[in-house]
Amino acid sequence: MNNIGVLGKDCCGCTACEQICPKKCIIFKETNEGFMYPSVDEKVCINCGVCVKHCPIMTTPHSDGVKNVYAAKYNDRQTTIKSTSGGIFLAIAEKILNEGGIVFGCAYDENLVAKHISVESISELYKLQGSKYVQSDISGIYSKVKNELNSGRQVLFSGTGCQAAGLRSFLGKDYDNLLITDIVCHGVPSPKLFAGYIDYLGKKTRETITEFNLRSKTQHGWGCYYEYKGKTKSHYGNSDDDLYYNAFIKSKIMRESCYGCNFANCDRQGDITLADFWGIECINPKFYSKDGVSLVLVNTEKGQKLWKTLKNEIESIDSTIELAVKMNKNLAAPSSRPECRDTIYEGIDGDFDSYVAQKLYVKPSLKRKIKALVPVSLKGRIKYMLKKF
Repeated sequence: MNNIGVLGKDCCGCTACEQICPKKCIIFKETNEGFMYPSVDEKVCINCGVCVKHCPIMTTPHSDGVKNVYAAKYNDRQTTIKSTSGGIFLAIAEKILNEGGIVFGCAYDENLVAKHISVESISELYKLQGSKYVQSDISGIYSKVKNELNSGRQVLFSGTGCQAAGLRSFLGKDYDNLLITDIVCHGVPSPKLFAGYIDYLGKKTRETITEFNLRSKTQHGWGCYYEYKGKTKSHYGNSDDDLYYNAFIKSKIMRESCYGCNFANCDRQGDITLADFWGIECINPKFYSKDGVSLVLVNTEKGQKLWKTLKNEIESIDSTIELAVKMNKNLAAPSSRPECRDTIYEGIDGDFDSYVAQKLYVKPSLKRKIKALVPVSLKGRIKYMLKKF
């Protein structure tokens, strides 16, 4: 059982050990940085080793690799506006719900805390749309998934690579009625930092922040634009204009395990992997859409079977794993750990305004500001023409 302690910062926080422990002697506690790590009650522990056996870091689940690669768009473009990329998750989720199934994914609660929840109707799917860019609370979810599976119900689970691996490790076997979609993940920041930043924005704007979207399409369409709202005002900009977003993009604030992620590669844990198809405007300008285009990796026979049922709901074109990796670096390697990560969380428990000024503030470059004003479609046409000639 002491192996849990040895895992240390390699722990991804999936909570599989907590949920599988037969003696319930493992609980997750928050560190000073705001990440959750397992703590073991040695007086109750019986050294059975179940936690180690079901840890996705110590025993990485099997993967068959990628079978097919696509660029894809959901036909319902109006609904896709709220999605991060091409809306393919919606097409998959609606398929499962229409068959009486249940969908598990990440949503904000009323306080903008990211938590995994279950959804049982299409009218609630909006809660799971969009990227949250913070580690979600997944406590108890694997057990709920297992209960639904054992009842015979069709289940769709969506999460990061480590969360998908955590579920597979927890279950210990595959289920015919389980479909997993994982995302190509850049890394996860601390929920404590995210909550502090939301409060900081509230004080700055003098009103409670009720919505925070780090992949908004409302003004410029698909790209890296943020939007947050209070009761009376909305604030919009590109990733360089928001301190949290900028720190995320530059990998300054990730969980330590993210920098050595076992799942930042093409050995995927999802039946289907989803991401943005960055660069599609250069590769195939005609397929580009300002509402977003998804990169889809179909990894298993189960994923292939499901994908074939979506032909009337989506538009897709074939692609290659080489292009997928080129446009999504986290399919080849984890995000690089910058030197500032050593101290980035120091001072987070003090005055948050001072913390933001000292640790998160960066002056946007003029080049980046000018680049942000150029529409993605125009960038694509320019790159395409330069490549052609």
